[in-house]
Amino acid sequence: PPPPPPPPPPAAHSAATGAMSLNNRKPSVFTTAAFLYAGLTSFTKQAFERAAKAFDVKATQKKLDGQVFLVTGANSGIGKATTRDLLERGGTVHMACRSPDKAFRAREELLKDTGADPSKCLVHILDLSSVRQVKAFARHFARGVCGGRLDCLINNAGCMVHKREINDEGNEINFATNTLGTFVLTEELLPVLAKPDRQLTPSRVVTVSSGGAYNQKLDVDDFQTKSGFDDGSYIYAQNKRQQIALTEAWARKQASQQSAGNSEVKKARPVSFQVMHPGWVDTPAVRNSLPDFHRRMKGRLRTEEQGADTVIWLATAEEALREDPGGFYLDRKAQPKFLWGTFTSNTEKESDALFNSLKTMSSSIEPSAEHSNKYGYMQSAESLKNVATPVIQTKR
Repeated sequence: PPPPPPPPPPAAHSAATGAMSLNNRKPSVFTTAAFLYAGLTSFTKQAFERAAKAFDVKATQKKLDGQVFLVTGANSGIGKATTRDLLERGGTVHMACRSPDKAFRAREELLKDTGADPSKCLVHILDLSSVRQVKAFARHFARGVCGGRLDCLINNAGCMVHKREINDEGNEINFATNTLGTFVLTEELLPVLAKPDRQLTPSRVVTVSSGGAYNQKLDVDDFQTKSGFDDGSYIYAQNKRQQIALTEAWARKQASQQSAGNSEVKKARPVSFQVMHPGWVDTPAVRNSLPDFHRRMKGRLRTEEQGADTVIWLATAEEALREDPGGFYLDRKAQPKFLWGTFTSNTEKESDALFNSLKTMSSSIEPSAEHSNKYGYMQSAESLKNVATPVIQTKR
């Protein structure tokens, strides 16, 4: 008789493959239990209230006149709460948003809430999932009237799509928005962030990740989950793990450049790279993408302002600049990047592999004339005023 068929492959939970089945990103039972314990003890509203008792309130009260910020996804949730605080303190905020209607409506509300000068709140319509669009936007921003100064880039925008979708550039939509778009925008804006400052105070890049990253090991073989796309929440968590790895890589590269010490680098403004997660927050994105989780956690979810607190601290507090670069933060404190016993850690080599792959992937995609023309308004102060700070808002 023929030999029996081979046995099925072993479960994916091992030190070699990490804590999830790499074909569908689903975490092991142990990883899920460890994540839920961490979440219920550290990510809730009650956990924030306990942590806040130790905060230095004055650290995030300093006026921000003259400072310039760019916030992606600034029209709702944590991005909107962050923008409100920056405007209240006198900062200038560029809101990079996908939906024109939502963006201008949010701007109107923010100006009313804060009493900020309308010239300090500018709207740019940007779809982060398009490398062509991101490059066109960033290059016009850098070379036009906006490019004189940028003190902080806040990578906040994200998406969670539960059905696998491929955009016209051939990239899976969650990965394209959360990881590739964030990477390209940051890389393209680094020359502006590094422009010399008279005081040589560092500029900053703050990326909003998620505690969901604790569920995932960085998969260096399948960044876009080409096999076994199952649950969008797991794909989103993998993207958030990728953001942590990217921040580590950026921080290492910045330190290496500084230690090299050539004359051009010495003249450049240093850039601080940090990544954080806001805990479990009651935002429109959570309500829409995770309705069951939102229903079960009612009463424990943080407010948008609580979720934004560490973003604002990393973006503006002087004490945050004394933290080790490339850290992962919650409630103004550095956190472990991996949960014990979950086999989700990654090496520097793996972080660099992700960085280099994104570099290669994006280098072959260039903006079309249509994309470039879309952002031509940033080349003159008058056209910038008409497009980004209009007197008449879009219809409700």
